[in-house]
Amino acid sequence: MGSMMVVVPLAIAVLGFIGFISGLVHAVKLRPGRATFGLGGGGALTIAGLAAGLIDLNLQGYARLTYEVPLAEVTVHAINPAQKVFVVTVTRLDETHFVQSCTLQGEAWEIGGRFQKWKAWANEIGLNATYTLDQISNRYYSAADGNGKTINACDLKAPQPKVNQYLPDFVVEWVLRNMLVEDRFFGSASFMPMADGASYKVIATQFGFNAEPDNDIAKNANQQRAF
Repeated sequence: MGSMMVVVPLAIAVLGFIGFISGLVHAVKLRPGRATFGLGGGGALTIAGLAAGLIDLNLQGYARLTYEVPLAEVTVHAINPAQKVFVVTVTRLDETHFVQSCTLQGEAWEIGGRFQKWKAWANEIGLNATYTLDQISNRYYSAADGNGKTINACDLKAPQPKVNQYLPDFVVEWVLRNMLVEDRFFGSASFMPMADGASYKVIATQFGFNAEPDNDIAKNANQQRAF
């Protein structure tokens, strides 16, 4: 379905371009009526088809949001509790089913990524907020505790769709910027305490990431956290 969302507008762009070329031919042959129709109609179809296709290409690397969706499960296992060393496993709940285990030293894990929000008129035609996960890292409850400590992080990015290989990022960015469809592009993160046996769920909403305890160990650790 995703590939069809790209192919259809690009096919329209090709038909528009053919119409535009036809208009040029009529202009050379001094047929103003047909030339105007071909140049105007063909040019408009070409621009509209390309713009729609590029937007769809851009969306291929993101997951769509309607309201809120479960994004990932996070489980924690202690390796060296005295040194606050844990293995944190992230299982993405989207279609990628991507799993990443990361050794973190600290008091909490933090998961983050990027969001795109669209203009209200774009929402009306189906462009809901989209997101992508970036990484999970360690965190301390206070700046004083974290100063001088090592930052650990692991990549959570799932493999990008192959279609993204055929179009430079700057082209997509230019189209989005000039069509004025994008409302905001921002980073979001959520964190929870690390405790042996704790399990959490990460949820993506229209406004960013939220994390919540998913078992009693996580609930107790969250209630006792020293924020």
